[in-house]
Amino acid sequence: MTQLDSSALAVVVEYRDGKKVLYPTPHDKYTSYENGTFLTFFVPESDDGVEKITITVSGYVPVIASRLENLTVLKVEAERELINLQITVVNKQKFYSDFRSFENAECADQKKLKEAKLLYNDGKYRDAEDLMRDVEEAIEKCYVSSRIKSYQSEIEELKTSLSEINKDLVLIQFRLESEKDKIKNYEEVMSRYEELYSKRSSIDGEIDEVERLVNEGKFSAAEDKISEIKDSLLSLKVEVEELKNSIEEKSMIELDWTVIAVVGGAAALAVIAVAAVMNSRRKDKW
Repeated sequence: MTQLDSSALAVVVEYRDGKKVLYPTPHDKYTSYENGTFLTFFVPESDDGVEKITITVSGYVPVIASRLENLTVLKVEAERELINLQITVVNKQKFYSDFRSFENAECADQKKLKEAKLLYNDGKYRDAEDLMRDVEEAIEKCYVSSRIKSYQSEIEELKTSLSEINKDLVLIQFRLESEKDKIKNYEEVMSRYEELYSKRSSIDGEIDEVERLVNEGKFSAAEDKISEIKDSLLSLKVEVEELKNSIEEKSMIELDWTVIAVVGGAAALAVIAVAAVMNSRRKDKW
């Protein structure tokens, strides 16, 4: 196999009896892809044995995205590895770009960076790459740490906002439990309260999800999730406020008409009783 671009492989097996076989044949597995070519073939046994195997490789050295990379020009395996020819490809433009970038990066080890430049200028690319990796790793750790702190601050703000909303929900719950008989639209308020409390619980779970994404370094996903939660919190706050204002209390002067009727009847009996007494007195007088 080879990792050269636009590559091709050809193998000639020469036997001691003078016979030659060219591979790949139509029956062999020959795969050519963007960054390499793979060939698998079988050499049959011969009484005279194999005299020589010639392998021809063609292709282009690929342009790499990293600063330095080892590429396989030719690798041959039978029962064991027979050939493993590699080359080191250097992307000078990437080196230059990273030198400039790391000079202004937070947490960059400027001493190591300077040493890496000297090694690079001396053509010691692998040694320069080793130092650049150390510098890059330190910058990456610093970046991740900084991003985590920033997101943790945002997460705390989300939790605070949710806590404020939850206080209003607790107050509504208290009124539903302690003033049930005084709330005119109790059933409607209770149903809406349960809906909003479910939303609150859902947002609480989403905040936990953001914390997990941040801890896993999935900052882009965390950023999108935070934006969604902020919208949800804003909507929930408005809905809870509307629910608070929608609670209707029964009037303080609402009399039971049955009681009024009873009281009225008692008054009538009292009047009759007084009249009877007066009549009795009149008869006694006469």
